[in-house]
Amino acid sequence: MWCKDTFYYSYSQTTIFYFIQKKLYFYKKLNLDQQTYKMRKTFIIILSVFMLISCGNSDKKNNKKEVVQEENIVVEENTAVKTLDYKKFVKNVWDIESYPDSVVYQGKLPCIIDFYADWCGPCRRIAPIMEEIAKEYEGKIIVYKVNVDKELKLATIFKIKSIPTVFFFPEEGQPLSQVGGLSKEEYISIINKHLIN
Repeated sequence: MWCKDTFYYSYSQTTIFYFIQKKLYFYKKLNLDQQTYKMRKTFIIILSVFMLISCGNSDKKNNKKEVVQEENIVVEENTAVKTLDYKKFVKNVWDIESYPDSVVYQGKLPCIIDFYADWCGPCRRIAPIMEEIAKEYEGKIIVYKVNVDKELKLATIFKIKSIPTVFFFPEEGQPLSQVGGLSKEEYISIINKHLIN
């Protein structure tokens, strides 16, 4: 925040250019040779431009981060989709530590696991679809989401190479995976065919 407190708000852009002119005039009065004068002039101009650009950009980046964090908090509070971390995964889905070679589903209801990232456009596009499915099939299936940036261990276990990747875990049998975003109708078709009998 050095830029914001001491530079960006203390001096206007015209003041910065006035500062440049004053410095250059001072160097000229010192009777420096032409090459040294040009080098110092170039250095001051580059430094001033860099300071202007960096001060303006840092403020914009901080505002964007705050907006994203606020949006994430709101989404987390009002969601029917449950966030899944490694401990919850071992407890509620598959105890991979006890059964590393075969999938033994531990849930009472079939589940969907959506592997996503906050920066992923297709992931953001299917998030409302997963939310609707979680509400429509409440009591019949459970919908989880896993942030691959935070849960690297789960992403490694499932060999996630592309997102969104959605896994469909039936009560018995092997899970089915779907890479890429689909429409709501396509997800419902997979649920009715593989999860709900």
